[in-house]
Amino acid sequence: MKSKSRFSVWIVVGLLSATGLAGAEQDPGANGLADVDAVEGEIAENLARVEHAQTRQAQIDTEISGLADKREEAEERLHERARGLYRIRRAGMLPIAGGFDALMGHLARVQRLSRMVKGDLDTMDFLGERGAALRVERNQLTDALQEAQIALRALEAKKEEIEHSRRSASLFEETLRGEREDLPSHSVSYGRIRVSGDMDDLGDGFAQMRGQLALPVQGSMRIGESSREGAAGLEFYGRPGGPVRAAADGRVAFARSYGAYGLMVIIDHGASFYTVYGGLSAADVQVGDWVGMSTRVGTLDTGSPDAILFFEVRRGTRPLDARSWLGL
Repeated sequence: MKSKSRFSVWIVVGLLSATGLAGAEQDPGANGLADVDAVEGEIAENLARVEHAQTRQAQIDTEISGLADKREEAEERLHERARGLYRIRRAGMLPIAGGFDALMGHLARVQRLSRMVKGDLDTMDFLGERGAALRVERNQLTDALQEAQIALRALEAKKEEIEHSRRSASLFEETLRGEREDLPSHSVSYGRIRVSGDMDDLGDGFAQMRGQLALPVQGSMRIGESSREGAAGLEFYGRPGGPVRAAADGRVAFARSYGAYGLMVIIDHGASFYTVYGGLSAADVQVGDWVGMSTRVGTLDTGSPDAILFFEVRRGTRPLDARSWLGL
């Protein structure tokens, strides 16, 4: 019973550690990405625990099956010996007629059969208790394995979340450094026609638009200073589900979730100028799409009464004064 308790504690401790890790680091993009190797290590440890538990279950099943055979054999012996003891005792004082030796032999047989019957009864009790204990342990293992599977699924999901955050972080940095080489080039934009996709010409035009960018959330009742991941920007409070619009002409360079920004769109305006639109509930554009000024690029959050867009203007990886670029 002590070994069973130690094993159960071992399983439970493993589950708690797995669940704790799966619940930690809710925002890996905000405070540094968690180590995938550490998560994989926890997954490997819990898989080992699961395999150990499954092996133990197989051992228990084998032992329970063997106990059934032993119990059947013990019952047959008990019935046979009990009948023999009954017949001998029923003889009463008849052995006295055979003399003293016959009487002593009779008493010895009675004692021997009595001990054997008692031993068979003890064996039956032991087999019953052992079988019950094994079934309890097996039920505990079944519950532990179910919890382990849940914990493993949580760890796998956490691993995927971390890997997704890593990919997003890498794409985010590559985008702002102008290192993305996988962007398709389209000639048609939303709402207008582009004759060419020359980003340098576009960037020259953007540099002259300081103070003239379009508001990303039109009719916003409140605008406040804020930051994401250490980068300064503006928060626009708008109507839940309302449209988010491009501040200027450009090409969509990034459209996915990343860290504290949530779902966001980054528009490349050429010459390393970018505008960032974070906290969207949906993106209406894809990477590589050309968009015109005030073209709808996404939708404000619909899950809360305060729909907030986080907006940045950047030159490469350096945040600029968004207010001055918007003319606020």
